[in-house]
Amino acid sequence: KALYQFNPLLLLSLLYNLGQNVTFKTQADLEKSFITIVWSKHSDEEGLQPIISLAGATVNVPEAYEGRVWLNRTNGRLKMGPTTAADDGEYSVSMVDDKAVTQTGERELRVLVPVSSVLIASSPLEALETNSTVVLNCSALGSFLDFSWTNGTTPLLGDGKRTSISNVNRWELRGPIGCSATNKLEKTMNSAPFNMSVHYGPEAVKMTSLPAVAAGGFVGRGSNMTLSCSAASAPPAALSWLHNGKALPGKTGPTLVLSDLGLTQGGTYKCSAHNAKTLRTVDAPVTGPAAGQLAGVAGGVNLTCGAAAGEVAQWAWLKDGAALPKDGRTTLLANGSMLRLLPLAKEHRGVYTCILKNAVNSVKAAYTLVVFYGPDSLTIRGESAVEVNDALTLTCSLDSNPTAAIKWRFNNTARTETTKVLTIATVAYRDTGLYTCQAYNAKTQRNASSTFMLSGALDPEGLSGGAIAGIVIGVLAAVLLAVGAFIYCKRKQT
Repeated sequence: KALYQFNPLLLLSLLYNLGQNVTFKTQADLEKSFITIVWSKHSDEEGLQPIISLAGATVNVPEAYEGRVWLNRTNGRLKMGPTTAADDGEYSVSMVDDKAVTQTGERELRVLVPVSSVLIASSPLEALETNSTVVLNCSALGSFLDFSWTNGTTPLLGDGKRTSISNVNRWELRGPIGCSATNKLEKTMNSAPFNMSVHYGPEAVKMTSLPAVAAGGFVGRGSNMTLSCSAASAPPAALSWLHNGKALPGKTGPTLVLSDLGLTQGGTYKCSAHNAKTLRTVDAPVTGPAAGQLAGVAGGVNLTCGAAAGEVAQWAWLKDGAALPKDGRTTLLANGSMLRLLPLAKEHRGVYTCILKNAVNSVKAAYTLVVFYGPDSLTIRGESAVEVNDALTLTCSLDSNPTAAIKWRFNNTARTETTKVLTIATVAYRDTGLYTCQAYNAKTQRNASSTFMLSGALDPEGLSGGAIAGIVIGVLAAVLLAVGAFIYCKRKQT
């Protein structure tokens, strides 16, 4: 009864910053005289622990609170400070007046520790492109924290302290990725920028020679030459050299210097690139002591045809066994010994045949040109509305060489499917929304995406809510029209 007649403390929480002084106020009658006043703090481990107590004229303070608590004897108010993180918790007071009436109250104190030490950690510490799911965790010191994520200036979806990226690609964690932590009474603090290198490659392994080699792959005896090799790889690939299929001892690194060339140094040279993280090895071949028949030109390529011996009187070219296309992008140069494809397009892929003729005979050689392109013409096909419990099939159509890596997202949330076809065996209302197909070509390093809106999932037992509403309105309109016509006819008859 006394608890409800007189409540010294309101049942609300107090919020104070670390280091502030806090006052627990009561609604005690100043005219009353209290025999005892006891303030206590609740502890899950030790139960109710006294903070300060008044018995008659004696005030007792435990050693842990000496110099930090003060009691007003007339109204029972408690002042405590400066606050520490250990002061967070529930407090209660019991007050007995001179008429032996006990009055009690409770209140919760929340001590806000300032935000500090905001850090991002990744699991795993290293990732392989398209093979790894990376989970980023944000930690911070402080109390009652809220977290948010950004990649540069773009917000990232995250589950509080954590954000996850599945089938990660090389560009997704280049960031800078940031985590922000805040609480109700403190300013926001940001983590240091986070960047993570995703391991990929080697790919696009290329070789060049200095000086360049003339048609036919021949160089003069006694000359010098430097072969250079490069590869797209993270971490950087280890480069080694082979001659006629055999490793050259001690020859590693991006360059191979050939001095005072002789007959024994002719043959096929290869650069081999190895990535210790992805465990992939890719070779780049070169015919003869230097570059082969294919050379790059800005926006296109040159195919050069030459004879190892003899005089060439005439050059002829075929593509896939037929005459060269007259498309304005295929040009013969240098009396026909060079075929330039500029600008290079995917239609240029195929087998090119060079025919050399003179008065004695004719010879020919073939070269298969592979063109990397795409992803292009990205679209999603599927039904825009299906019935609940029916199957949904969405097909991501695109043109790409090599085959692009596929990711699906639903309402900007990553899904697990990595094929061109996304199938939901049993559709529910929650599956309504925006589907996105993302494609990435590792060779061209290009991205493309397309979206598809599933506008509704209809009830298989009947019509949708909108359709039912339309029918009801239509029926009512028809009834009103019929009644009006009947009244009109009756009046005309009268």
